[in-house]
Amino acid sequence: MMLACRLLLLCAGLVLAGCAGPGVVEDTRPPFRNAGLSMQGAQGMVVPGTSTKADVSAALGPATVVRFDSGYEVWAYREKPPKSETPGTEFVILFAPSGIVQKTRIRPRYEAVPAS
Repeated sequence: MMLACRLLLLCAGLVLAGCAGPGVVEDTRPPFRNAGLSMQGAQGMVVPGTSTKADVSAALGPATVVRFDSGYEVWAYREKPPKSETPGTEFVILFAPSGIVQKTRIRPRYEAVPAS
C-alpha cells in the first residue's frame, strides 16, 4: 500500500511539473538562411518563369511546403517579430508542376485557427 501511494504521488508530481514548463516558445528564427535578408530582398532573388525549386532552396533555405494533388506546390517563408501583437509577414512562392516558380507574393502572415 505504501509503495502504491508513493507511485501515485510521483506520477502526480510529474504531471504537475509538466504543466509548469515554459509553455509556448515563440519561434524567432529568421525566415531565410541569410538572417539579414529581407522579404523584399528574397522576392528579388526569385524570378517567376525562371527560378526552380533547387534555385530557391539554395538561395533562401528550407520553407514550409504545401503540396497539392495537381502537382503545384506553395512554399512559405514566415517572419514573426518577437514579442509583437502584429502577425508579421510571409513570402509565398507558387511552383508549377514543372518545378518552375509561377508566382510570388509578400503578404501578412496568417495565424492558424485551432479546429473546433
